[in-house]
This record gives sequence, C-alpha cells and structure tokens, in this order.
Amino acid sequence: MYHVNDLLTFVSVAKTGGVGSAAKALGISAATVSHRIGKLEEVLNLKLFHRNSRRVQLTNEGLIFLDRIEPVLSDLREAELEAGSGKGALRGHLRVTLSPWILSRFIMPSMDSFQEDHPDLTIEFLAVDRYVSLVDEGVDCAIRVGQLPDSTLKARKLCDNDRIICAAPGFIARYEMPKSVEDLRKMRWACLPWQTRFDTHEGQLSVTRRIAVSNSDMLTEAAVQGLGLAVKSRLAVQRELQQGTLVEVLPGVLKSPSAPIAFVHAGSSTPGRKVRVFSDLADRAFQSARQRRSSA
Repeated sequence: MYHVNDLLTFVSVAKTGGVGSAAKALGISAATVSHRIGKLEEVLNLKLFHRNSRRVQLTNEGLIFLDRIEPVLSDLREAELEAGSGKGALRGHLRVTLSPWILSRFIMPSMDSFQEDHPDLTIEFLAVDRYVSLVDEGVDCAIRVGQLPDSTLKARKLCDNDRIICAAPGFIARYEMPKSVEDLRKMRWACLPWQTRFDTHEGQLSVTRRIAVSNSDMLTEAAVQGLGLAVKSRLAVQRELQQGTLVEVLPGVLKSPSAPIAFVHAGSSTPGRKVRVFSDLADRAFQSARQRRSSA
C-alpha cells in the first residue's frame, strides 16, 4: 500500500518535471523520490511517467491521476490544519485571474466581509484581459468572459452577458449617431490592443483605433471621456448606461454578442475548499445581475 508521502512526492515530480528537482523541493534524496514513485506505480499497476536522461513527463494515466489526487491532498491539508487549530478557518494562498472590470465592480465590493470570514487566507488577483493558462501560470481559478473553448477545465456559468457598442452622449452629439455598419467604419474608436475587427450581421467590421488601452476598466473610461466608440460587455458598463454617461449604439448589430460569465477551475469536478469558498463568493457577487436579466 502507498503512503500520503508517496502521493506528495508524485505531485512534486509532476510539478517540477524531474526527480532531482522534486528531491530538492522536498528535502529528501533523489533515491528516495525514485523509490516512492516506483512503489506507487507498482501498487497502482500504472506507468505514471515517461522517463529519459534529462527529465520525466507524465503519461496520460499520470495526468488523470494528478487531476484526481491534487484536490484530495488539498482537502487533506486543510483538514489537518482545522483539526490542529480546533476551528474551521481557511488557510493558505489563492491565486485568481479575472478581467479588471469584474474585479473592480463585482468582487472587490465583497472582499471586506470575505476577509473577515477568512482572515488567514491570502488572495492574489491577476487582473488582466488576456487569456491566462491556469496550469502554466499556477493559478487556482478564474472568472472568464465569453464562450469557453473545449478543455479539461471545469466551468460553471455565473451570469448571462452580451457585448454592445457604446459611446458617450457628447461623442454622439459631436459626430452624430451612426445608422449603419458603414457609418461605424468612418468613426473614431477606442479599443483593447487586440481589437481591430468585429463581426456584424452586415459582415466584418474593421476599425481604425484612435486610442488603444490594455485594461478593460480604462477602455470604459476612454469611452466615457468621449474618445471613441467602444465594444464592451453590457455588465461592465451597466452603471454608465443607467447613469446616462454611455449610450448603446446600433443595438443588435454585433453578430453572436453572447459573452456569458463563468467560474473556471483546473482539476477534478470537486475542487479544493479554498476554490469552493471563492466560487460561492463569485456566485453571490453576480446574483443581482442574474436577477436584473431575468426580470428584463
């Protein structure tokens, strides 16, 4: 039978990519690491790694085993901490990636009470608009916008959402409200760096950016300041639309505008407790948005 230390050694080898590096990380000898992996493979009757002279690489069976065993070990560590302290406090560190507008408008307003409930849990937010690989960048979970590609990640929809074209009333007063896609081509735009083309029901719209910003919150600000038309998630500018500092332009012109918000995590369908607790916070954060859309 294998021991928990054998499982921890397996995870370390998988993460570091080598027996020597795992031995250094665990503070044991390379021989001990090799022995533990060999014993684990024998008991499981599985080949967990492809080995060569330079590094080891997980087999398909090893990938599946790693996917299943990581959340189990995470829960075990948390259970040991809770039993030792006599209370159910969460401890450790959680890394989350999400768009800046989701962090500022939906998550941050809930963080004060969340920290009071979990004072020993530290959270690092990677607030960027680019796609972040959870596995490659060591991130525990994400809140993502848009249709999700097929992957081994587990996802749960938080709220429906769509993308719209919007502009400041002053911008419209100065340049007039566009009435067609052709009008849109002639107008000033504020965009994220990678936004140059948009699909519409009248064909592809290529735009000339007068200003590009690398942050979705700053893109909203650029639109509010009248610097150009912008394509935004409706939820990202809901407040500005209600206040009248932004107005929707040519409603329904974008093709396939649906951009749902989803909570995403790596690993098995049963994530660790830290991820589950943060998932609950995200679900509560979007509750009012769900209610608004259902009553609309």
